[in-house]
Amino acid sequence: MTRIRIARDIRWCCVCSHCLWILFGISAALAVMLPAAASATDSAAAYNSQNSTNPEDQIISQASLNRGSGWSLGLGVVISEPGYIGVGNQVTALPLIFYHHGRFFFAGASVGYVPFNGRHYTFSILAKPRINRLSASESSQLAGIQSRKWSIDGGGRLSLFGDWGRLDAGVYTDLLHRYNGIEADLDYRYPIRMPGWTLAPGIGLAWENSPLANYYYGVSQAEVMPGRPAYSPGRATNPFVQLNLLVPMGKRWQFLGGLKYLHFARSIQNSPIVDRSDTLTVFLAMRYRFQSR
Repeated sequence: MTRIRIARDIRWCCVCSHCLWILFGISAALAVMLPAAASATDSAAAYNSQNSTNPEDQIISQASLNRGSGWSLGLGVVISEPGYIGVGNQVTALPLIFYHHGRFFFAGASVGYVPFNGRHYTFSILAKPRINRLSASESSQLAGIQSRKWSIDGGGRLSLFGDWGRLDAGVYTDLLHRYNGIEADLDYRYPIRMPGWTLAPGIGLAWENSPLANYYYGVSQAEVMPGRPAYSPGRATNPFVQLNLLVPMGKRWQFLGGLKYLHFARSIQNSPIVDRSDTLTVFLAMRYRFQSR
């Protein structure tokens, strides 16, 4: 039974990995084939905003107009289960800035630029924080483990959207040279609008190359202890589902909420410093919208 299960897990990881790269390749090809626009029409940005429930997507769509500016401020809290042995929930507070001037933007905790866009697509170059972290002081079972630090990821994201929903594909690398790896993700969301609130369920895949997975979930020779052998997970493909909520509260305030359930690849589950097969991340925030100019 164990061999059969392992074989199924290997096939699942292979299928997920191939689907991720095939879909990302299709998205990238569409970005090249679609005409690059030096400037966008008002209808293009309006269409994008109307078909997105994510304030980050909305501010990026406004930046694609390449004129005017607008901004809002907020505060968010991320509660995550890192999956490490003996480590409980990690809480991270994030200041949120939503601002655009021309094609430059601050979108929540990320910053970037929109070089190409059209009525049904945008391509943005951005940098965003990676809040993953680990310290041996968080668990007695992690004695001797070296700290894993947070970092800043930079890369590109292609977004395709229409009445059918929204498809995002991105590739990112480590700008602070902490894990020196690459992540590629692909997710699909479909907004459901109800009186007074909007819900957006989604599904996706997150692929990590070996340096990234090894940094956060591997065990080096220097960290080996009785019961904790050296381990290198290699590449990993993690499927996830998510649910985003947006609730307007008056003319200026908005409540933002999000849930993300991610299932670890078998190679990560087998790490000696991991004690679970999945992780749940909760995001809660309030946002105040100022008058746009």
